[in-house]
Amino acid sequence: MKKSFDHITNGWMYRSAKTIGDVVIISALFLVFCLPVITIGASASALYYAVYRKYQKKTDEITKDFIRAFKENLKHGIIIHLIYTVYTAIAGFNIYFALFGFNGLKLPEWYTVIAFIPALPVIFSFPYVYPLVARFSNSVKETVKNSFTLCMINFPKFLLIWLIFILALVISVAFPPSALLTPVGATYLIQMITEKTFESAISMSNSRAENEETENGDTENE
Repeated sequence: MKKSFDHITNGWMYRSAKTIGDVVIISALFLVFCLPVITIGASASALYYAVYRKYQKKTDEITKDFIRAFKENLKHGIIIHLIYTVYTAIAGFNIYFALFGFNGLKLPEWYTVIAFIPALPVIFSFPYVYPLVARFSNSVKETVKNSFTLCMINFPKFLLIWLIFILALVISVAFPPSALLTPVGATYLIQMITEKTFESAISMSNSRAENEETENGDTENE
């Protein structure tokens, strides 16, 4: 009987069904915890952490991992979400005003190009923000600054993250049932980019620290 059960659990059908089930569970948790709206940032961080633990660390406690990460990142997640939401709304209204005017007031055509400039900080800092919240303990200011830095030194990669994010959003809106798959699918693909970036950044930081220690040691010997 035991041998028969082991044979079933090791079969490709069981593994496939379990994988799909895990994806649906994590995606459903993400959507449910996003419902208060203000907690979208914390939920996005928890989604990243749960997917990271599941597929990078090969753990099998997805619900516990998600809830633990949600609680730990709740404060920073809410603050960052509010910052980006308010700033994006202001920048978006500025662009709308430049393109279409407001209450009969129309701005000069030359301002249209300038109107897009305030949106650049969001474009060049958003992709790495929630992965950083999920993986590292930093202040909100440091998290946003580090995300901006990573985007600057990984220009093609951060554009690819945006592409994955937008495609997942479009697919979810066009076919709502896919929302039970796209959050995890998109996060998994994004992790393939962000985790390599983190490893490279940590390696560079360690190398810089070692060089500084070596230089300080040589100075003391002199």
